[in-house]
Order: sequence, then C-alpha cells, then structure tokens
Amino acid sequence: MKVSLSLLALTLGFTATVSAAELHLYAGAGLKSPVEKIIKQFETQTNNKVTVEYAGSGQLLARYQTTQQGDLYLLGSADYVEKLQQTGDVIESAPLVLHIPVMAVRKDKADGIDSLKALAESNLRIGIGDSKAMALGKGAEKILALSGYEKALNEKVVVKAGTVKQLMLYLLNGDVDAAVVGRSGAWKEKDKLVILDNPKGTPEEKVTIATLKTSQHPKEAKQLLDLFKSAEGVKYFTDEGFLPIAQ
Repeated sequence: MKVSLSLLALTLGFTATVSAAELHLYAGAGLKSPVEKIIKQFETQTNNKVTVEYAGSGQLLARYQTTQQGDLYLLGSADYVEKLQQTGDVIESAPLVLHIPVMAVRKDKADGIDSLKALAESNLRIGIGDSKAMALGKGAEKILALSGYEKALNEKVVVKAGTVKQLMLYLLNGDVDAAVVGRSGAWKEKDKLVILDNPKGTPEEKVTIATLKTSQHPKEAKQLLDLFKSAEGVKYFTDEGFLPIAQ
C-alpha cells in the first residue's frame, strides 16, 4: 500500500509539473498595480506562471497584431478589444471597472485653478496622452473638446505621452503642471494633486479583459479571466481608485 501511495504521489507530482502553463498577458501600463496583485494570487493558487507585457493600449494592439501570440489582453478601453473581436481574435471578453480620465493639477500650481476655464486662462503647462497609443489619450481630447476652451487648452499642451504611467511621472516630477490622467492614478496621489470637475459627456471607458484565439493554454487563460472578473478580482481594482460598473 505504501508503495502504491508513493507511486501515486510521484505520478501526481509529475502531472502537476508538466501541466503548469506559462501564460502571456498584454496589459495597459496604467493597470499595473491591481494586475500584479491578481497575477500573484493566480500563480500561488494554480502553480501556473504569467508574463505580463505592459504598454499603451494602441502599442499592445499593434504588438499582438504583429506577433499573433499571447493568451490574454487587458486594456483600459473596450474599443481595443472590440477591434480584435471584429477580426475573430477574441474567444471571450468581460468588462471589469470604469477607467475615467480626469484633469489633475499639481497642488503647488493649483492656486486659483478650480475649473477648466481657470486652467485655460492660466499659464500652466498641460500634458495629455497620445490618442493613437493609449486609451486615455482619446478621453483627454474629449475633455478638452467638451470644456468650451479647447483652443486655449490645446495651446498649453507641451507633451503627449505614450502611457498613462509616463504621463503621471511627468506630472509628479513637475515636467507639466496639469495632465489628463486616470482617476485611479490621481486618486492615489490626492495629497499632491487637485482633480478638476469633468465636463458633461466625458467618456467613461471600461477596463476590459479578453482571452485570445492564439492562446496555447485556453483552459488556464479562462481561469485567469474568471479571476479578474470575479468580485475578488474587481475589488483589487476598486481598492486602487477605479470605479465599479453600474449594474
């Protein structure tokens, strides 16, 4: 009996080893903090490994279209997932939380800056995202257009960043005085930043995850997708300042 149990243990151990999957996840750079926590939990629970490639949403779309490799795709806007759905590259997708752009101003530059109108009339430098490279870049353009002061605000734009993380660094380092960043990022730095009210009609992008048809491990990829969209997974995002999607 002891021999049989030992053989069984060896067999199970060998099975666990050979069945461990290595997944590749494309993820928007502005989502890194909650993503890292979810990945750590997934790897601990399943013994699978996940490599995460972070970049701007547009950059990741181009990367996948070029390589035609990868297991999952997690972006700050559903638009990018929809583009892959149109080409038949998505097996399953799920919205997770809202990714809202906001105009944030450094507190040391915010004296008298209580609105987009005041910002437009100031001499502050503004940073926004490149709309071709990142999800919040389009949101930034929309905020400026809806503000009623688009021309004046655009004249103050001194940089267009490729990722929201890069844009936040510019803002915190003082390379720009104000920037359109994600609400979650601004919320985490609320001791250093003032968030201006958004104009009516500002888009609320949805952070969306998808499993890809190119996945070599579709079962494990679905397990990871299910963890992301679970109440526990969503909480990792809302704890970082993302807003839940209204039911």
